[in-house]
Amino acid sequence: MSENYQHRSSPLAKIAFSRRSFLRFSAIGTTAVVSTGVVGSLTACSSQSSTAKGFTFLRDGDLKLFTALIPVVVGDVLQTDSHNYQALIINILQKVDGACAALGNHAQNEIHKLLDLLDGRITRWLTTGVSAKWEATTHGDISNFLIRWRDSSISPFNAGYRVLSKLVAVSYYSLPESKIYSGYPGPMAAMYQVVNA
Repeated sequence: MSENYQHRSSPLAKIAFSRRSFLRFSAIGTTAVVSTGVVGSLTACSSQSSTAKGFTFLRDGDLKLFTALIPVVVGDVLQTDSHNYQALIINILQKVDGACAALGNHAQNEIHKLLDLLDGRITRWLTTGVSAKWEATTHGDISNFLIRWRDSSISPFNAGYRVLSKLVAVSYYSLPESKIYSGYPGPMAAMYQVVNA
């Protein structure tokens, strides 16, 4: 067995390689996230300056993103073939909008940065692997992107996953009609009174 092979297979060499790989991939991911402001001028981010009609925080591109996320995040409890599906989507979007509008300026700015990242074609592709517009993206593509961010070793992606999924899930389950589809009856009245006394 050669010295070269022994050196490559040594535990120290494996650790060094793993560390180099981790740092390289972390740098790529971080660069993609940080480059949002630079690449934003080359993408659709410039169209994200004003809020959508009837909304306080969300913009047109944000509405398309969340409309695509909702059926994937909520899953089977959301009946997409229901006659009032579109009305339910609007109600969820309004809840997301209200939750974001209630945040402080710093949190709102951070969420806008995240949404701008996902609105720009180049930054969306670099960070999620999704090149199509959100309204043309399949459930499988969105699910893969969310899982990738959830399981990523890059903390901004983890945080982005948590923000997006929690905004959608909490907004849906806070609607009265969600109890009909999910079977969740809401908190017991006696327990609610004790906790909030």
